[in-house]
Amino acid sequence: MFKQLVKYPAYIFKFAIYILFLCFAVLFYFTKINAELTQNMRILYSSMLFLYGAYRTVRTYQDFQKEIASDNEQ
Repeated sequence: MFKQLVKYPAYIFKFAIYILFLCFAVLFYFTKINAELTQNMRILYSSMLFLYGAYRTVRTYQDFQKEIASDNEQ
C-alpha cells in the first residue's frame, strides 16, 4: 500500500490532515489546555474531533482503494 501511496501524493496530504484530527482529539482529552472547560465539554469536543477524523480517514482510504482499482482496470 505504501508504494502505491507515493504515486498519489494528494492522499498522503489527506491522510496526514485526518490523522492530525485524531491526535488533536487525544491531546485535547488528556491535557488541560482550556482549564475553564468542564470535563463533559472536553469529552464532547474530543469525541467530535475523534469521530470526524476516524470517519474521514476511513472514507479517504476507501476512495484511495477505488482509485487504485480504477487505475488497474485501465
